[in-house]
Amino acid sequence: MHTAGLYVDYIELILFFGLIAFGLNWFAASRGYFTYHPRVVPAKGTLKFVSVVVVFAIYLILSMVVSSIFIRLLETIYSIDNMRPPFTAMGWVQLTIILLTLFFFYFYTKTLDPSLVKRIFKDRSVANSKPISWDFCMGIMTWIISFPLVIAVGQLVDMLLYVFTGFENYEQVAVRYLKMTLSSPPMLAVALFTILIAAPAIEEFLFRGFLQTYLKRYVSVKWAIVLSSLCFALFHLAPSQGIGNISLVASLFTFALYLGFIYERQASLFASFALHMTFNTVSTFRIMFFPDS
Repeated sequence: MHTAGLYVDYIELILFFGLIAFGLNWFAASRGYFTYHPRVVPAKGTLKFVSVVVVFAIYLILSMVVSSIFIRLLETIYSIDNMRPPFTAMGWVQLTIILLTLFFFYFYTKTLDPSLVKRIFKDRSVANSKPISWDFCMGIMTWIISFPLVIAVGQLVDMLLYVFTGFENYEQVAVRYLKMTLSSPPMLAVALFTILIAAPAIEEFLFRGFLQTYLKRYVSVKWAIVLSSLCFALFHLAPSQGIGNISLVASLFTFALYLGFIYERQASLFASFALHMTFNTVSTFRIMFFPDS
């Protein structure tokens, strides 16, 4: 009975969100949403491979190597009294790493061609270029048509995983982290800053601003969006999520296609950031106020 009921739940959710996604995307397409003016890659001032490597290296070194050094230093200090570092200390380490990452990103962009950096963030040379405020609005509105499809894809893959492996539930690393901070207002503030602002800013800078922009030198815009979206999804793999990574990658890949598209459509990193931030904000507040949904 439990299995039959679970199948029914999966199918109902897939059909519900799938039909909403189809209707909203059809309506958006009929209104010209998926029509845009492709950007021309200039002959000079293009993004080089070394620049892509540098920004990803900055992020990985700080988030993996430097943060590990800080954490081990804390463990050494607290081990003197046979104690483990408090959760709040770990939170401040994370905040420090994020701020350092943003600082080094800013510092590195100062070494690049200013016109290139401007095009990455907002290319005003395209036809019918809109203000940044409009880019934000388009990013937020894109959440409306992307969210139902992301949910439908996630539920479909979850159902297939259950059918073939019996795997039923998993909790994302980010979700566990957020729930751990709910009892500590200072750490909740750090978590909200990380999830709602820092993570979207850093990830859009990396995957849309640099990786997708670089890939367009060698492949079509569509393939650049697909490849950068796949890299974005795989970037979120975590051993603790087990086979649930398959569902996570499928959902994030679907979401990233919209991120890549809105970046090209608006020729603005502010648009993809707004979409990413909106998605994270809605998901975060759902977890905080409706944890059993």
